[in-house]
Amino acid sequence: MNHEGYQDSTAEKAVRRYNQMPYHMHRALTDLQDIASLFGFDIITIKDRRTGRKYRVEEKTNQ
Repeated sequence: MNHEGYQDSTAEKAVRRYNQMPYHMHRALTDLQDIASLFGFDIITIKDRRTGRKYRVEEKTNQ
């Protein structure tokens, strides 16, 4: 929301896109999580060496 209380869809889209994990990292993370789970581990954070950005892994809900 902006300072007047209205929804600011442009800003919301920009923030959502900034926080979204890049596709190549998401794909690698999926494979790493599968391997780690075989040994009883969970991956909770992943860091992009090139950019230095860290991404926190969302908890999966078991249904």
